[in-house]
Amino acid sequence: MTSRLSKEELDIIRGVSIHSLLGLQNNGIRTKLRCPFHNERTASFFLFPENKYYCFGCGIKGSGALDFALALGYTFDEALLELSKYL
Repeated sequence: MTSRLSKEELDIIRGVSIHSLLGLQNNGIRTKLRCPFHNERTASFFLFPENKYYCFGCGIKGSGALDFALALGYTFDEALLELSKYL
């Protein structure tokens, strides 16, 4: 896959919610869950309504679904392919 998308498609991808990517409801408050980036028993990972994330356990943080997918280990093209399902 080439990384050629229109400006409109990139805007849509930038707007994809991390909540949607994880199959969760964004209810306007922060969501607390177990961190997907390290092994833990107690939830220390937070998703914020403004599409940001932070883990108080391992310190990983970021903003947006593309950033989140890249942090999970997707290549840029794989991340775009996954997020393009929301187009």
